Amino acid sequence: MDSKFNNGFKTVAVFVQMVCLIIVIVVTALMVNLFGRSRLSFRDIGSDYSFFHSYHFAEEISGEIKTLTLFLQMKELDPDYTKYKQYRLRYDGGESNLYYWLLRDGAIVSNMPEEAADTKEGAKAFAEKMGSYLYYNDETVHLDGDLARIGAAQTVDFLRLFQNREEGELYIAVDVSLSKKDAIADAAEVYETYFPWIGMGLIVAVLSFLCFLLVMIYLTLAAGRNEKDDRIHLHRIDYLPTEILFLFLCFFIFGLIAFCVRLGGKDWGISSALILTGTLVFLSDAVILTLYLSFVRKIKAEQFMSCSLTVYTVHTLKACMQRQDIARRTKIQFGAYGLLVAFFVWEAFAGRHVWAAAALFFLFAYLSAQFLQQAVWRKKILEGVRQISHGTVDYQLNSREFGGDYRELAEEINGIGEGLMHAVEENTKNERLKTELVTNVSHDIKTPLTSIINYVSLIKMEGSWNENVENYVGILEKKSQRLKQLTEDLVEVSQITTGNIMLDMQPINMVELIYQTGGEFNELFEEAGLTVITRLPKEPVMVLADGSRVWRVVQNLYNNVAKYAMRDTRVFVELKVNDGYGEFSIKDISAQEIQKSAKDLSGRFVRGDESRQTEGSGLGLSIAENLTKLMGGTFEIALDGDLFTVSITFPVINP
Repeated sequence: MDSKFNNGFKTVAVFVQMVCLIIVIVVTALMVNLFGRSRLSFRDIGSDYSFFHSYHFAEEISGEIKTLTLFLQMKELDPDYTKYKQYRLRYDGGESNLYYWLLRDGAIVSNMPEEAADTKEGAKAFAEKMGSYLYYNDETVHLDGDLARIGAAQTVDFLRLFQNREEGELYIAVDVSLSKKDAIADAAEVYETYFPWIGMGLIVAVLSFLCFLLVMIYLTLAAGRNEKDDRIHLHRIDYLPTEILFLFLCFFIFGLIAFCVRLGGKDWGISSALILTGTLVFLSDAVILTLYLSFVRKIKAEQFMSCSLTVYTVHTLKACMQRQDIARRTKIQFGAYGLLVAFFVWEAFAGRHVWAAAALFFLFAYLSAQFLQQAVWRKKILEGVRQISHGTVDYQLNSREFGGDYRELAEEINGIGEGLMHAVEENTKNERLKTELVTNVSHDIKTPLTSIINYVSLIKMEGSWNENVENYVGILEKKSQRLKQLTEDLVEVSQITTGNIMLDMQPINMVELIYQTGGEFNELFEEAGLTVITRLPKEPVMVLADGSRVWRVVQNLYNNVAKYAMRDTRVFVELKVNDGYGEFSIKDISAQEIQKSAKDLSGRFVRGDESRQTEGSGLGLSIAENLTKLMGGTFEIALDGDLFTVSITFPVINP
């Protein structure tokens, strides 16, 4: 909750905003009015506020001098028409603060008093007495007096006034006391009434404008909020479609401009203009501020576009298109674009309309951009499919980057990846459960199995029995030992699968290891009638491996030969070094037909002996392969008919 957004603060802010705006607009209107009527100039700002030294006075007198010279030219001709009579009433009627004394060809024309107009000296003294004057000598083309700078612009008019004359002089004087009520007095009254307030008005206007901006920022932040909660609260007007509010705003602004233009054509007094301006600002600000705050609340509530007839129409069309299949959607889009292109082409070439050519260009640019965008989307989707197909099942496409059917396609691909990931996780979980089950069962079996083996040993130590009992005890001992070996193999497979195994990597001489392992199996091979052909290098072949684990691998391979090789055949054992790798291989001829593939034979519990007449467990090759890969080597099985070959390879290191 925030107390600064309560209704009291917002009401005061609206009032302050309106007052500041009225001040700014009224001061601006006053300035425009004064500038528009040439009653003020920027050059006057900062002056001593004297009307007779102002730009407005200069403009007023300049116009009066121009009009006076025209009247004097007309007076010589003594025409009888309305314009001359108006000027005569203006300057010779005794109601003007502008006096003149003209000497041409010895004749004097003046509206000064008779005692001053009889002589040049009298006219000069009268002009100086009035307080502001201008003297022009046509013979020397010389200007004098404090109005000389103003009269310089009328030099051409003076020359026309004395054209084809032998001599001529002119005095123009302004009564600075402004004893007569004429245009000059009116201008002075307006100037002295409003100009002293201009400087202060500008300062107040600037401060009011800054205050207006600050209050508008506050109203923008406070729109839709209150002191009760942090939610955005909408008003009834906010539920109207955005287009209706925007069109109303446009019509209101255009109507206001038209109304102001119409009023501007009339000659309003300054006071009336200021009152009218203030009233219009008050009404306009109430309407525009209401619409502005409504737009702000819509934007904050994220309903500016959703509460829109255009967006609703577009969403409805999209929904209708989405209900169609892809082929039909494509046909509809192709038909729509085709009609648009045909229409614009006809209007551009047949009707020769520039707007149609521009629309055709933008349509082509839009379609080109769409084509390029879809190419980018296809590339991203292809990359996602490639990532998932390569095993990165958790790869996800950002569906927000796509549009149309491509977004749906991206979401479906993400669904495929998620499905595969769930399947992999489920499979991994099942494998983990199986491994844990094997490990737990193996440990549970070892305890009673150890007791069985121990009691068999105790029975054998008790003495001799009949031949049948001895055979039974021998079979029991043999089978218990096999069960013990199987249990140990299961535990080892479980450890390898779960990664719960520690390796002690040391340099190992493979030549020596193979000799030792072969020696251990010589007796077993002789009983099976197998002849071992060994081909080993004379120099040591050093590899980096765990000694006990690599011995286990080689032992499993020898043991596999002893169990499954055909009797009275040869077994080839070979170790060679190629390109920095030491490759150990063992070859034998299978006693039974092998119906499994080379890849299947390294699986757990897989045996080449389908009848399962031998004593193998089907774990030896699986253990050997996994241990070899854990130590950084490679394990390969090759089949050529009944010829069975197993190869393991390790990088050779310097001894």
